[in-house]
Amino acid sequence: MKTFLSELKRRAVVKSILVYLGLSWLLLQIISVLTSTLALNPLLGSALFVLLLCSLPLVIYLAWYCDISFGGITRTASVNEQDKPAAAPGSRQWAGLVLVMLVSSYVGVEYYGVLAQQQLTKQQAATAASQAGTSTIAVLPFSDDSAAQDQAYLALGLAEEMTSLLGSAANFKVSASRSSQFLSEQGLTAQQIGQRLQVDTVLTGSVKAIGQRLNVRVQLLDVNSGNTLWSNTYARDLAAVAELEQEIGRSVVNTLQDKYAEAGSFNNLASTRNADAYVLYLKGREQYRKQTTEAMQQARQLFEQAVALDPEYARGYVGLADTLILMAEGGSGEAGFGVIKTDIAASLAQQNIDKALARQPGLAEAHAVLGLISAIQGDLTKAIADYDRAIELNPSLAIAYMWKFLALNSLQRFDESLQALEQAEQLDPLFQTNTYNLGWALSRAGRFDEAAAIFKQMQLDFPQSPFPYQGLADIYFSQGNLVGVIAEIQKAVTVSPENQTLVSRLFFAMLELGLLDEVKNKASDPTWQQLIETHHENMLLSDRNFTALFESMEFKLASNPDDYWIAFEVAWYHSMFGSKQKALNLLTEKSNLIEPADMFGMPYCSPAIEVAWAERQLGNEAKAADFITQCKTLMIEQLQSSITYSELHYLAARVYALEGQSAKAINALSEAIERGWREWWTKYDPLLASLAGEPEFQQLIQFLDDDLARQKAEALKLFTE
Repeated sequence: MKTFLSELKRRAVVKSILVYLGLSWLLLQIISVLTSTLALNPLLGSALFVLLLCSLPLVIYLAWYCDISFGGITRTASVNEQDKPAAAPGSRQWAGLVLVMLVSSYVGVEYYGVLAQQQLTKQQAATAASQAGTSTIAVLPFSDDSAAQDQAYLALGLAEEMTSLLGSAANFKVSASRSSQFLSEQGLTAQQIGQRLQVDTVLTGSVKAIGQRLNVRVQLLDVNSGNTLWSNTYARDLAAVAELEQEIGRSVVNTLQDKYAEAGSFNNLASTRNADAYVLYLKGREQYRKQTTEAMQQARQLFEQAVALDPEYARGYVGLADTLILMAEGGSGEAGFGVIKTDIAASLAQQNIDKALARQPGLAEAHAVLGLISAIQGDLTKAIADYDRAIELNPSLAIAYMWKFLALNSLQRFDESLQALEQAEQLDPLFQTNTYNLGWALSRAGRFDEAAAIFKQMQLDFPQSPFPYQGLADIYFSQGNLVGVIAEIQKAVTVSPENQTLVSRLFFAMLELGLLDEVKNKASDPTWQQLIETHHENMLLSDRNFTALFESMEFKLASNPDDYWIAFEVAWYHSMFGSKQKALNLLTEKSNLIEPADMFGMPYCSPAIEVAWAERQLGNEAKAADFITQCKTLMIEQLQSSITYSELHYLAARVYALEGQSAKAINALSEAIERGWREWWTKYDPLLASLAGEPEFQQLIQFLDDDLARQKAEALKLFTE
């Protein structure tokens, strides 16, 4: 080994290799520049690289036997050249040289073939994307390359900006940044994220700001093959970030679409030349994403500072308006944080959105927030028009579809609302609210298998969330499986034990099956004790202790003489188990206390249908007929939609019973039971009293009693095992 190393040094082999590698690197750099500048075939650089790489063994071989210099190639002298001169190359040396050349050539040809195939795959992927008409893409959160790792707001913010920009491009469908961020946080690769989001390409990269300079590296990947379709590195001033985003957007469009987007074809509506305003805006978005009361207050301050630095910053006004409307009491968006009174929040938000639209009338997000303002003010028709305008400007704006779903659902336009929600889910499949609402809507439409699949996937994606268990409980309730409801809500409470809404739902599900003792056994828990005290009348009703129930309700009624809902509750209990005359008086005499808009609450059409029964019992046929007609109209409208509430069919049974159509009433009741109706008080319902003598009605009631008894026995096992 010592002799070999000594010979390497004497023959200057290492020196020759270093010189060769240096010259090769220089040549490759020159070719790289020329290829980009002169639009040469990209395989030229690859071919040269393979040639130089495969020539390296030949250089090493020659360097062993020869001295290579700028003066030419000469035979390396022997150790004792004077006494024993180096012999001329013999057949052995020539054979070795030929062998090295053959092996290098073979390896080079094979390697070049692999590179050529990869390049062809890239071209085919880009061509397929451009020919597909609509390019589907997800913009992943950029990685934070700062030394202190304190620029996440910039990395996520830039990805959000690019998502919005590409979403406004023609023939582009862009997944929402929220889902991309969620999957990135799960540690999935870019290719895996693209597959989960069902997109063809993903845009990823890294970002680092040093002072007022911004360094960005971007890479466009084909999801199917994992190959890089395009990449670039940029260094810009922060003040020129809008131009940078436009340049990246044009490059992506030119790569994926069969057209050329010229400079200026992308108008970035988020543009600001003020670097400090831009940073404040991104930090505001960072706080907004946290969706907590404290974070929303901080976001408001940051957006206010951003527009103070740049009064022409349209997107800054949108961010501020969006934040203000979500800070309202009972907001109509993702959350109502209850910090600002609704009318004040709407007024402040309107002022800021007007400023945004005055500066950039084509900003999609501004129209979406304008719709949210209209919704919170109760003008749902205008809200839907605003959402539609936002979607027209940016068909990939997922939140606009989500808000549109809420408005359509409030207007009971269920088929349209489901379509809007499905579009929101396609764009933002990892947004819990979207996903839960879609599962709930599908369940309401009777598409239980699809809904269950959604909730089971949610269990995998969000193992610490109670939402999927609530969703499965909704499905079981719609199917009349009260044991399943209790089992799933128990799991939800285990995941979120401090959630009083879940505990309350479990409480009522247990009372529905008459599990009174099991409820009482939980009285040592303060939350359960509070529920038992608050819903004392429900406990008495479940225990069939009607004497104590009416005593308690009379006191409650006397304490709240102008509360119609308390009067209605007392009347309802009396209509089934107490004084019929008292029920009739309470239902009719105090009906003027209720707002007309609240009289026909669907799907029960309550309290209108109960008032109709009372008016008929009192001989006021005209009033009764009017209420029945209105309830029947609403019932038919909803039955003709996609929803399949068992409550709607139960309403039909009541309407037909009041109309004297016994056969139709029994068929409707049978349909309600088939679709999950399991209320124990059905046999006591005075609105169905005309059916009591019908054998078919008695059979249905017997089925209900037997099934509830069976389910009670099964449910008891959940508390004993």
